[in-house]
Amino acid sequence: MTDEMKERWRRFRAWQENPFDYTNHSEHATRCANCGTEFRDNFCPRCGQKAGTGPIGWNTVKQGILILWGMDTRSLSFTLIQLLLRPGYLVRDYLSGKRQVSFPPVKMLFIVAIANVLASRLHTMLYGSAAEADTFPDAVAFMNRFMTWAQENMAWSTLLFMTVFILPTWLLFRRAPRYPRHNLPEGFFLQVFMASLSLFIDMFAQLTSPWLNSLFPVCYVVTYRQLFGYGWWGTLWRLALCVIIGFGLIIFAFIAATVWFNAGALFG
Repeated sequence: MTDEMKERWRRFRAWQENPFDYTNHSEHATRCANCGTEFRDNFCPRCGQKAGTGPIGWNTVKQGILILWGMDTRSLSFTLIQLLLRPGYLVRDYLSGKRQVSFPPVKMLFIVAIANVLASRLHTMLYGSAAEADTFPDAVAFMNRFMTWAQENMAWSTLLFMTVFILPTWLLFRRAPRYPRHNLPEGFFLQVFMASLSLFIDMFAQLTSPWLNSLFPVCYVVTYRQLFGYGWWGTLWRLALCVIIGFGLIIFAFIAATVWFNAGALFG
């Protein structure tokens, strides 16, 4: 690796850990165009308007369009880029109180889910789809209904699937060196971010190659390592246990729901 590549990697790692600049760039006193307050800062302390706001120009038009699509402050696009390039650090920032660094995660999940559905329909238009068949026998009709609901409600179904990892993550990572204060509500938002990442990767997989979905397990490991601070091996074996416990909970829930559904159909 050349010195130039090493320097680029060093800068990238520094950006991963802290990509935000909160330096006061307003060196001189300015008067707020909105409320008239004189101040020396990036934003007016009285009304919050940004310093340097002036006459309307093409930059104002661009900002208005970006705001329409949720891409102004806490940009959706920038948050998704962070989710790909620094997922664990982004989650750590959000959980530690730096909420301005991220587009609202639950809102992001539903927007990405809509984009995923559109990508799926585009894939069907371009490549067609195989004829649907009865995957499950009548004995487990509940599963058929659930799969139909899951396909029609990607955001909720993906989040529901991810929530089974909240408890195992808390049990196995709550004493982590980098984030030892991890609790169950924070685990919910961690899985919201992971659900968004899953749907975002799947969207590109449908438009390009299904093999892209194989990146998601890697992203999961990287996210947990960046967030909790264990080494590669410590992260891998804890995540493996999380997966075993999580899928065990899913299997138990499906069996219990299927028995309940069939019992209701039998005695109803």
